Amino acid sequence: MKTTIKLSLACILIIFIAIFISRCKSRQEPVKTETNSPTPQDTIAMVEETADTTIIVEEAKEISTPEKTKVVATREPLTLIISNLASATGPIIVGVYGTENNFPDPNDQMKQYKFRPKGKELVAKISNLKFGKYALAIYQDENNDGKIDKNFIGIPTEGYAFSNNFKPTIKAPDFDDCSFDYSAKRFTVAMKIIR
Repeated sequence: MKTTIKLSLACILIIFIAIFISRCKSRQEPVKTETNSPTPQDTIAMVEETADTTIIVEEAKEISTPEKTKVVATREPLTLIISNLASATGPIIVGVYGTENNFPDPNDQMKQYKFRPKGKELVAKISNLKFGKYALAIYQDENNDGKIDKNFIGIPTEGYAFSNNFKPTIKAPDFDDCSFDYSAKRFTVAMKIIR
């Protein structure tokens, strides 16, 4: 009977020692933490600078995590195709208006961009706009004086255009006439200069 009690106590002692050793080992192992945020190697951003504007081209690649694979969306820049230019060198001034701006008031633009064409058509990319609803009013500064020239009744004498190729008749257009949705499905706007 004494032998059985000693044997039982020895087994219990061995079990406690095994549990103690396994807990000590688990405390010594480094804790591995994983984040879902991309590292500098995961996201690539290239910046191309020209004399008149900075174009940011954003790319993204797949980021793998142990739980799942994430795909980071690539935002397409807003691409403008402007044709029928009067001058092959006169700068194109692009006014961008959001829903809160007073369209087409040049003093209430959300953003303004200046591009220099190299021919009778301009293809330009704007990369720092979020997806949303916008309207564009553009003109070609043919004499390079920094403003749109108008005649005595207020009609522009330099080439101009509005998004949706809206052609005003008696009065200036409103935002709804020229607005478009910039999104992953629509990121190109073609405009023809009115001269």
